[in-house]
Amino acid sequence: MKILITNDDGIFAPGLCALTQTFRKAGHEIYLCAPSHQRSAASHSVTLTRALTAEKLQIPGTKAAWSVDGTPADCVRLALNHLCPDIDVVLSGINHGANAGIDVLYSGTVAAAMEGALTGKRAIAVSLDVSREDTYHLAAELALSVMEKTMHVQLPDYSVLNINYPAADRALGLKAVPLRLTRYQNHFIETVLTSAVSEYRLDTALEELAEHDESDYSWLRRGYATLTVLSHNTTDRESTLRLGSLLSLT
Repeated sequence: MKILITNDDGIFAPGLCALTQTFRKAGHEIYLCAPSHQRSAASHSVTLTRALTAEKLQIPGTKAAWSVDGTPADCVRLALNHLCPDIDVVLSGINHGANAGIDVLYSGTVAAAMEGALTGKRAIAVSLDVSREDTYHLAAELALSVMEKTMHVQLPDYSVLNINYPAADRALGLKAVPLRLTRYQNHFIETVLTSAVSEYRLDTALEELAEHDESDYSWLRRGYATLTVLSHNTTDRESTLRLGSLLSLT
């Protein structure tokens, strides 16, 4: 198959390299299109006010590779619409740091996969616990296994398979589980620069709102990898229809 690999950590990140090597060894045709530099937490932002620049690179194991001065979503848009449109699967990662719970909303890794999913491609996002830099190959092998075993499984339209690999030396298994309900408690540290200008640095702490539910967080902590199917449709249909009936002016 023809695989587009992207990420939000940049074109030369070790996680992207691990995916390239693993999927190439399995016989797949690899195309890379990734940001030229670190774009973590870019979410699904896209570039509208300037032109994008893409530099073609020679990277071993790839059919073609481009470094783009844009966001992860930009990279997938440009690749699928112009650079290499004949792609079967969009693979994003391996992110250095889990994308579990609320982090899927901020993640450039997940957004890149979602951009691929919105074009109708099978899309997978892969992330590794931030404490590890030596097990990218294991996360890549798991991603390959998940892709091969699920390619013919019917999934909701425009959905992403979100994989997280734990901090364990080797995952104890794989659990298909929902996201944990989480949010960030945000605090800004102020530095006064002049009488009119201050600088603010963000300091955050994760708050888990459903401590006892089985979720991606609970299984990752036990040493299991997790898989969650994500959808772009965040509508609460029942509540929307109920309010529509209540507020109807007709």
